[in-house]
Amino acid sequence: MTETPDRLRELTGEASLNHVVLGPAGSIGVAGRLAEDACSRDALHVLASGLGLPGLRRDRLADDLARAAASSDAQAARSAAAVLHAFGMRLGALIATLRDPATAARQGSTPHRRDFLTRWTTVERVWLAGGLLAGRCGPLVLEGAKVTAGLAPDPCPVAVPPRPELAPLIGAARHVPAGSGSEAAVVADLGHTRIRTAVAERHGRTLRRLRHLRAGPAPRLPGTVEAAVGAALAEAVRDAADPTVKRIRVIVSVASFVRDGLPADDGQGIYGCLAARAPGLLRAIRDAAGVGADLRFLHDGTAAASAAGGPGDAVITAGTWLGVGFAPMGGPPRLTVPRDRLPVAWADEAGPPPAALG
Repeated sequence: MTETPDRLRELTGEASLNHVVLGPAGSIGVAGRLAEDACSRDALHVLASGLGLPGLRRDRLADDLARAAASSDAQAARSAAAVLHAFGMRLGALIATLRDPATAARQGSTPHRRDFLTRWTTVERVWLAGGLLAGRCGPLVLEGAKVTAGLAPDPCPVAVPPRPELAPLIGAARHVPAGSGSEAAVVADLGHTRIRTAVAERHGRTLRRLRHLRAGPAPRLPGTVEAAVGAALAEAVRDAADPTVKRIRVIVSVASFVRDGLPADDGQGIYGCLAARAPGLLRAIRDAAGVGADLRFLHDGTAAASAAGGPGDAVITAGTWLGVGFAPMGGPPRLTVPRDRLPVAWADEAGPPPAALG
């Protein structure tokens, strides 16, 4: 395992995968295209429409594709499987491009960009996570990804974690300190499509479960971000309230690069405005809790990598856009997750959970 230079520990926009130019792995017709044009949610939507699955909802694309893949209509099931396999091959082509040492030299437009791209050649395992791999979609996408990722000059294992759409939330929960019984912990995932929150229960250094899992739509307009996030976090801390609780820790995975512990206001995402509004959010949390509280932000890719991988691993999240994360190194030990089950209680989220992936 290669030691990570200090300058690469906090990801910046130069680590983004969206502008990587795809190589020719597998000759699948995406060579020369930007990754964001081939591997985003909208790209999958276009792919599905072109392969005979019109009418799918962009904001529920994984749900609709999973439903089609399980349909009793054989043609619809075959089409959905073909779409997801083809999308996986595109993600595999991205992995093969990143594993090629020539990519950093060709596409590293700045020293930091070159360093981030070079880091991919040392990764020991790549995990695929994010909303587009939820439920039945994950195994089909993974099957396609392995085909083209295996064509890399130096291929590495590729896998999908259980509940890939919840990886940032579970990863945030693993960053909860192993605190005293008088502390409660709330975790949140601020995504491009949804905001998810939960109360994290831990015993010693083990994350026992996530309860009171709630999901709501992400804000669409910049002026509504603080109110939407504040309301979601306030509701979550009220879920955590208890006469024995003296302090609440709130750890937030956010679809934004993070600088100095706050979302980076770099114009690349809707949540950057929270950098200036964190004091107001903290006041809202404390008012809702009625006790002391603190607030910490994590880059969502880093959080997802915390859920899925060990040292030396990386994650690509496929959702509205592509996300990136590397397993954090250093810092306090993270909570462990029981091997026999996922630490998630589903009573508060509408509908049954999709089957967990092995």
